Amino acid sequence: MPPPEPATLKSFGFSGFFLTALLSSLSYFNVDTYRLTTRFNALQSLFTLNQTEIDRFMASYALFDGDWSNDNGKSEAQIVDYYHVLNHLCALGNVEKMYIPPFMDGSVNLAANQELFERKMMEDIGLTLDGNNDDKNVLELGCGRGRISAHTARETGAHVFGMNIDPSQIANAKSYAEHTGLGNRTDFRVQSFNDLPFPFPDNYFDASYQVQAFSYALDKEALFKEIYRVLKPGAKFSYLDWVLLDAFEPGNKEHEKAIRHLTPLLGAVDTVHYKEVEDAMKKAGFKILLSEEASRGEKGIQGPLIQTERETFAWVGTFSKYFLPKRFTMMLERMDEGVQTFIDVDEMRLGTTSYQIVLEKPGAQCDA
Repeated sequence: MPPPEPATLKSFGFSGFFLTALLSSLSYFNVDTYRLTTRFNALQSLFTLNQTEIDRFMASYALFDGDWSNDNGKSEAQIVDYYHVLNHLCALGNVEKMYIPPFMDGSVNLAANQELFERKMMEDIGLTLDGNNDDKNVLELGCGRGRISAHTARETGAHVFGMNIDPSQIANAKSYAEHTGLGNRTDFRVQSFNDLPFPFPDNYFDASYQVQAFSYALDKEALFKEIYRVLKPGAKFSYLDWVLLDAFEPGNKEHEKAIRHLTPLLGAVDTVHYKEVEDAMKKAGFKILLSEEASRGEKGIQGPLIQTERETFAWVGTFSKYFLPKRFTMMLERMDEGVQTFIDVDEMRLGTTSYQIVLEKPGAQCDA
C-alpha cells in the first residue's frame, strides 16, 4: 500500500507533526490511511470547484447522447470537462482508477480486485512480477491519474509511459509518482490518443495496454494501426473495455433503452460489439491471443463489485446532503443514475466493461 499524501491536508491548517502522528496512529489500527487521505483530498478538490467547472461538467453529458456519428456538438474538450470532475468523484470511493474491474476474487474488495486483474494483465503482455523488467518500455493509453501505470512500474520494474487528455489528471499522476518514488520509472504526458501519430518512434515499446478508455476512440482501426507501429515485433497489447455481448439484440427496444441509460454512468461514447473491435485489431495486423470476459466465477459477472461500490458511495451521499454544498448532491446524483441498470445489463449479459482482448504484433520474436 503506497503512503498517504498529507500535502492537501496541510492546506486545511493541520501541522506536519499532527499529520504524522495521526496517520501513524491510524496505520497502527490497520486503517487504510491512503484511502482516507485520498478521499479527503478529493473532497477538497470538489469543494473548491468553481461554478464554471461544474457547469462544464454537467454540459459534458452531451457526449453520451449517441456515438461520435451523432453530430450534437460533442467534442474532446468535453471529455476533459467530464474527467476534470469525475476523477475526484470516483476517488471518494474505491474507484480512484476509474474502472470497475473484472470480478477476480469475492473475498476481497473492489480495489483489491483491480490489483489482481492488473497483475494478470502485466503477465498477459509479457512482463514478470519480479521487478526485473528495467529494460522494458511500456505504454498505457488513457492513463487517468496514473495509478495503474504506477502499479505496473512498481510490480515489474519497467519504465511506463502514460498518456491522457486531461491536464489535471496528468499533474496528479506526476505528483503521485514522485511521492511514491516512481518518478524515474514513469513518464506522463498530456495527449489524446486520437492525435496521431504518437510522439514515439517505430518499434519502441515492449508492451502496451489500455483499461476502459477506448470508447473515446474516433477511429479504432487507425488507433490500432498506430499501436501496432510503436510496438516491437513480438510485443503484446491488452485491451479491457466496455463492449456489447452476444445476448444483445439490435432492434430490441428494451435492450437498446438499457444501454442508452447505462452509457452516461460508464462514460462511454462508443458502444460496439466485441467482434467489431476484433475486426479493427485484425485489420491493423495484430494476432489475437485471447478474447474473453475477464470476470471469473460461474456467471462471469461484475455485479457483486458494482453493488459493494454502490454501498460505499451511500455514505458520501448522506454526508453531502447534510454537510456539503448542494452541488455535491447534484453531481453524485448524476453519478448514481444508471447503477441498477449496470447490474441488470451485467446479469442479462447484454454488455460488460470487463471484456479483455490480448494481441500480439507478429514478427521475429514471436515467430521464432
